[in-house]
Amino acid sequence: MYSGVASGIFAIRNCEKTTNGDIGRLPVSIGQTAGVLKASAQYNNALSKQAKVVLNTFDEIAKSDKLFKGLTKVVNFAADNVNPLIVASSGVKVAMADKEERKNTLITETGTLAGMFLGEGWMKKHLDGILDQLPINKKWIPIIKGVTFVAGSISASTLGNKIGKKAAEYWDKPLCKEETTQTQHSTKNTKVYEPLSVKA
Repeated sequence: MYSGVASGIFAIRNCEKTTNGDIGRLPVSIGQTAGVLKASAQYNNALSKQAKVVLNTFDEIAKSDKLFKGLTKVVNFAADNVNPLIVASSGVKVAMADKEERKNTLITETGTLAGMFLGEGWMKKHLDGILDQLPINKKWIPIIKGVTFVAGSISASTLGNKIGKKAAEYWDKPLCKEETTQTQHSTKNTKVYEPLSVKA
């Protein structure tokens, strides 16, 4: 339920990005949607029963339709490799950027991915222990974990994006500008004395 909630929210978010022109997010959306379906099927409730029906129907169709079987393999691959697909989507964004903006886009996307992976890595280690101590009904914990994980991931990637943009902004600017200015100022104020010529 934890990963299902998070994957569901991420899938909606990536669908929005896809419809807004970020075509590299399409495989990510498909993978996360498939992940939601698989996660839902693992539980024993009304939603999981519907998910099992859908998955079983897909399996039956795949047995008799080679094209559908191939598509199913692609979807399953996407569901099992969401993070690599996110990295690939950033690569697509860099490749599709204008030539003069490509380097800035690369630096910004690197910051975004670094922020996301660092934030998610920290939450995977510590979030369970923190949220399990909350004085709330335990049935709500998976949902809270999912929402918190999404919020944390988005916040971390947003912070990484801002750092990446700032780094791209100053990437080609000289770091010793002040020192150079001081040197030039010192040179201007330096007087050069020449020996006097004394005529008899």
